[in-house]
Amino acid sequence: MYRLDLFKRNKKCLKDVMPFARIIEFSPSAGNPKLAVTIGKDGSFMTTWRYRGPDLDSAVTEEMAIITRILQEAIGSVKTGWVMHFEAQRTPSTSYPEDNYFPDPITKGIDMERKYLFAGGNYFESTFYNTLYWMPPKDSQERIREMMVEGREHRDVDAEDSLNFFYEAVMKIYQIFKSLRIPTEFLDKHETLTYLHSTISADNRKLTMPEKPMLLDQMMFYDTPLYGGIEPRLGRKHIRVITPIDFGTDTAFGYFDALNQMNFPYRWTTRCVCMSKSDVLEELESIKRKWKGKLQSILSLLTHRQNNVENNNETVEAKLQDVKDAINAVEADTISYVYYTTSVVVMDEDREVVEERAKTVRQVFVNLGMKQTVIEDVNALDAWFGSIPGMLSHNVRRPLISTGNMVHMMPLSDIWAGHARNKHLGGPALLYTQTTGNTPFRLNLHVGDVGHSLVVGPTGAGKSVLLNCLEASFRKYKDSQVIIFDKGSSSKVLTTGVGGKFYDLGSESGELSFQPLAHIDDDNERQWAQEWLCDFLRQENMEITPEIKGIIRDALGALSGMAQEFRTISGFVGYLQDFKLKEAFSPLALADSKGNQGEYGAIFDSDTDNLEIGSWQTFEMEKLMGSKMIVGPALMYIFHRIEQSLTGAPTLIVLDECWVFFDNPMFAEKIREWLKVLRKYNASVVFATQSLVDITKSPLLDTILTNCHSRIFLPNTHALEEGQKKTYETFGLNQRQIEIIAAATPKRQYYYDSPEGSRLFDLALEYCPFTLSYVAVDKKALNRMNEILTEYGREEFNHRWLLENRVDYPEEKSREDIIYGIEF
Repeated sequence: MYRLDLFKRNKKCLKDVMPFARIIEFSPSAGNPKLAVTIGKDGSFMTTWRYRGPDLDSAVTEEMAIITRILQEAIGSVKTGWVMHFEAQRTPSTSYPEDNYFPDPITKGIDMERKYLFAGGNYFESTFYNTLYWMPPKDSQERIREMMVEGREHRDVDAEDSLNFFYEAVMKIYQIFKSLRIPTEFLDKHETLTYLHSTISADNRKLTMPEKPMLLDQMMFYDTPLYGGIEPRLGRKHIRVITPIDFGTDTAFGYFDALNQMNFPYRWTTRCVCMSKSDVLEELESIKRKWKGKLQSILSLLTHRQNNVENNNETVEAKLQDVKDAINAVEADTISYVYYTTSVVVMDEDREVVEERAKTVRQVFVNLGMKQTVIEDVNALDAWFGSIPGMLSHNVRRPLISTGNMVHMMPLSDIWAGHARNKHLGGPALLYTQTTGNTPFRLNLHVGDVGHSLVVGPTGAGKSVLLNCLEASFRKYKDSQVIIFDKGSSSKVLTTGVGGKFYDLGSESGELSFQPLAHIDDDNERQWAQEWLCDFLRQENMEITPEIKGIIRDALGALSGMAQEFRTISGFVGYLQDFKLKEAFSPLALADSKGNQGEYGAIFDSDTDNLEIGSWQTFEMEKLMGSKMIVGPALMYIFHRIEQSLTGAPTLIVLDECWVFFDNPMFAEKIREWLKVLRKYNASVVFATQSLVDITKSPLLDTILTNCHSRIFLPNTHALEEGQKKTYETFGLNQRQIEIIAAATPKRQYYYDSPEGSRLFDLALEYCPFTLSYVAVDKKALNRMNEILTEYGREEFNHRWLLENRVDYPEEKSREDIIYGIEF
């Protein structure tokens, strides 16, 4: 025990009443992870982990029932002497990543617009903590046990033994949380210091433990003065504590989930004082005796009216039966009971603001039937002390509730805000969006090192807008590369704005031509060319025999000795020693031996290759899709060139209207292999289509399900119809998730689902006019864009485009204009 007050002056400071002595790191052996343990001044031990519970919007009843059952068993197994302190801290989201590498002003401007919106303090998110408190038994208690238990070996209890016991007990509870797939992570010593500081300071900031061990009282830990009274203040911030006094027995999972919707900061704390089975039974027997004592006596029967006595006795007997049922349940190990205290702390420098927030929180409890919910006055300071981990002797309002009710009423359900960092790419989240409850949602496509994703939804639901936002945001990663296979030129404005290449495949302009045999002097390239030519023949329903392969190989070998400019399709056809093969390949040549012009020779039979794979390029596919003969060869060649260009830098490949790839058997077979290869080169493929049926009927279904961990579903009012519902279930969606998709707003909301979590999000483009002008493009805008390009050229395009749309480039001075007027 630490007695730090023996040599102090009489003036009391905050640190004099706080329970924290020091923070140490402990591990019973070298092979075990270290635990940051806070040693209390009373000799107690505490450790804290951070967790994130299920998102109620997407959870199903069965999942919540399983979590409730396992957690109530875990809490019920904890013995007397242990206390669990759960806390949800809702804080304004004001940080926005600065480590961006946008190479062009347009995508940088798009990100600046989002920065001003999401770093303005308009959004809030919650962080959840669980602190386990344990008071080691006193030496005198241990000696009594030795006297009472025959054969118990005498030994002194030292700190090392106590820490070992604490470590093992904590790990058992921690593993139960982990087994429920609740993301859980122990705080290290620096994070523990920061968390404890956040409970007693008005200045939330990151703290670092000094290398030399120090008592917390000796550090600059207590940096905010506390002023008491019925309206206490922490520094300049007024404190209000809201505490429900009565609780019903009819609760549900995430009972206080409405607190997650609040658009102001708070600390919601729940203290759970655990008890051993014998202590629970003793407490219930005590309650049973009290209710028995309230039964009407014989004298009451003589002096009161009979009906009043009967009514009173009926109430008491019902309560007695409840207690008996509880005793039976505890004895059968079906359930247990704990002492429960919960409160919400709100603070603000403005007294009127904090009063209003306190009333809002109180109303949440009142709406749930807790009429006796108070905004503390006389007890305000003690209630605030009781909200701090380890302050067990304060705000001692301890109603006895079942462990099942405890799980329902603890801070557990959450609005998932996504991950702030993309660990695989070593950078910030891909795209900041908004979700319900005034909460930001950080969208990432990567799950681990896999970035392959699926975007699916009906026409007119906002698919092209979302894809454009993803493509623009991907430029934030250093040396990133964006490759788009488009349909309908929906990305042409953005591509032009960022200075990318836009290729209209199949157009008569002749702007793009290939020389696929240019490098067949390389053995690997010659092998690829042979397979590419054979695939073309397979597409034309020709059987590839060893003889045919040999003829093609000999022709390529002869052609490889020619100068590069002569390694054309026409040159290859000239070396073929088979008339049928000459006829089969003639559509790819400029002209055959009789002078007949090949239908696609202008594309494939060039003596130079003007396909450039840079940091941003778009391939418009609409015209090419009408020419089934060359869709496969063209895409196979382009993908081959893309594969050659990959260096390991982050690459995003978007396949819009991907059914064209699935419909082509030749291309579909290659996708399985490419997904593996592209992943090795740090490339991610986004498959986008208007219908899930396109995918479910494809032989690639298993490949998509296995490789696309991130899936984004667009609103679909028909999602609950029997046929479509089964299709959504194929992708692992539950009833609640399908209902969300059916009720979502088209062109505004999107539903993200992955093993990391699920959430309905909104791009918030109504606050981003600059972004909107580049990502939301209809046919009229495309026509106007082409007119601007014809009249002013690419160099003047962005300036003229912004004038045309009457928007300004986002600058620091326009921040208030962007944020002002946001309503939730």
